[in-house]
Amino acid sequence: MDILKSIQVFARVAELGSFTRAADLLSISNAAATRHVSFLEARFGVRLLERTTRRLRLTEAGQICLDHCLRALSELELAESAASHGVLAPEGTLRVSSTSLFWMFRIAPRLPDFLRRYPKLTLQVNLTERQPDLVEEGYDASVQFLDPVGQTMIVRRLRRLHRVVCAAPDYLARRGRPEEIADLTGHDCLLYAQGSEVVEWEFDTPEGRVAVAPTSQLRSTDAQTLRLAALAGLGVVRSPHFLIEEDLQAGRLVPLLLQWRSVDPDLYVVLPSRKFMPAKLRVFLDFLSEEFGERDDSTPINP
Repeated sequence: MDILKSIQVFARVAELGSFTRAADLLSISNAAATRHVSFLEARFGVRLLERTTRRLRLTEAGQICLDHCLRALSELELAESAASHGVLAPEGTLRVSSTSLFWMFRIAPRLPDFLRRYPKLTLQVNLTERQPDLVEEGYDASVQFLDPVGQTMIVRRLRRLHRVVCAAPDYLARRGRPEEIADLTGHDCLLYAQGSEVVEWEFDTPEGRVAVAPTSQLRSTDAQTLRLAALAGLGVVRSPHFLIEEDLQAGRLVPLLLQWRSVDPDLYVVLPSRKFMPAKLRVFLDFLSEEFGERDDSTPINP
C-alpha cells in the first residue's frame, strides 16, 4: 500500500473527524479509507485513532504522528511546487557541451538575446570535440557533429554543415587550379585530422559518391589553424563555410570544384531523455531550432 496516500488519508480523517467525510473528499470508499489508516497503525505499531460509534478521537501517539505527517505533506507540496515551476518556467542552470567552432562562430553571437529573454536561466557551456557522456558528466544537452549512432540518447538533427574546398590566389598561381576531384591528389591539402588517421574528402557527383585521400604537410583539429595556413598560401583547405565566408567574399580565398557538393556532417542536439523535460531545456532547444534548424549553413557561392 502507498504510504504517502495513507498519510494523506489519515490527515484528512483526523482533520474532519470522520472516515466517511474524508472518503468523500478524497473520492475513495469508506472501506478504503479505513484500510489506509489501519495500514499506518500496523506500520507504526501504535493506535492512531480511538473509534466509537459517535466520534473519532486522536490518541496521544496519533497526535504526534499527525503533526509530523502534516509537516511532511507541507514539505512535499513545496517540493512539488518548486519542481513543477522548474518544468513550467525556464530557470536554473543549463549545462551544455558543444563543439567549439560552431558554438563560437554561430551560437555564441546569438546568446545575449537568448539570455536576456530568460533572466532566471544560467547557462554553463563546455566546449569540446569529443562525444561526452551526458548522464555521467551531468549535461542537459550536447551540440555535436559526431555521429551519435549507438548512443542510447535522444537525438535531434538540426542541420547540415556546408564545407567549401578553397585556396588562396597566390597558391593557385604557383600550383594551378584543380579542375577535377582527382586533381586534389597532386596538391598540398590542409587536413582536419587527429593524429595519423586516414582522411578522405568525399563528393557527390552525377556518377555517385567519389572519395579522394589528399596528402598534407599540415594536419590539425583546429579549423582556424587550417584557415590561416590556407590564407598564407600553404595549400588547399576544406573549411566550414561560416568560417571563411568573409574570406571568400573578399577574394582572399577562392572556392574550388563548385560543380560537386562536398559530403558534409550533420549537426545534432543530443539529450539524455525526453521525459519531464524542464523548461530551461525546452526553450534552449526551441532557440537552436529557430536559429539553426533544418537548413544548410550556406549561401550561394559564385566562382
